[in-house]
Order: sequence, then structure tokens, then C-alpha cells
Amino acid sequence: MVELLTGQKAISSITSQDQGKSLATNFLQSMEENSLLDILDAGVLIEGRKEEIMVIAQLARRCLYLNGKRRPTMKEVAAELEAIQMSKQGSSVQDNLGDTEHHSIVDVYEVYDFASISGSIRFDNITTSSSSDVDTLFIVH
Repeated sequence: MVELLTGQKAISSITSQDQGKSLATNFLQSMEENSLLDILDAGVLIEGRKEEIMVIAQLARRCLYLNGKRRPTMKEVAAELEAIQMSKQGSSVQDNLGDTEHHSIVDVYEVYDFASISGSIRFDNITTSSSSDVDTLFIVH
């Protein structure tokens, strides 16, 4: 997910200023420093809303938890991404109807029962968000 957000490969994320850091480490550090938007892929920034990007980045960060019990399952990740996609589609339907009311991703998340969702989903855009107090996996090359 981090690779999709940044457009970088996990093993080749070394830039001149980040020598020796893995993509995961660089991603997590950028989130801590509130500079995540600086490392995101230009296409993600153009196509995604900042709120969606930050929610997905937060989800990606949770996927990097060192403690496996704290990491979301693939089913939970898929459900959360589907909820984000549904929220986005709901917004565009409202915009098309001329309704200015906005429903946040958090609203969708609160009413969605992620444990009961199964099936396949389609991803058109991937975006991100951040969190604190996390046990994260740092990959050092």
C-alpha cells in the first residue's frame, strides 16, 4: 500500500537525503514529521482528496505495526478501502444532484460493520492517512 501511495519500490527508496532508509522507514518518518504529502506520488495527490489520502496513509501505517496482533487483517484492509471508495462515490452522487451536504469518511466508517463484509472490491485510486502511538516495523537494508 505504501508503494502505491508513494510510487516507490520498497527496496529502492533511497534518495540523496534518505540514504540507507527503507521505504517503510521513510514513510513512517514523513508521517511523524507531517511531511507525508512531500513523498506521495504526484498522481495520488492529483486524483485523491487530502482527507482520503490521510485515511489511507493511516491504514497503511497500521499495516506496518511490528506487533502482528495490532495489524489489520487483509479482510479488514479491504473493507476499510471499500468504505472509503463508497464514501467517495456517495460524495460524487451528492455533487451530481446539487446537494452540498458532505459525509465524511469517519461517518461511513462508524456505521460500517467491517467484520461482516466479504467479497471482492475494485480499487480505482489509492490514498493515505497517519497515526501516533504505533509499534511499527522498520525494515533496514
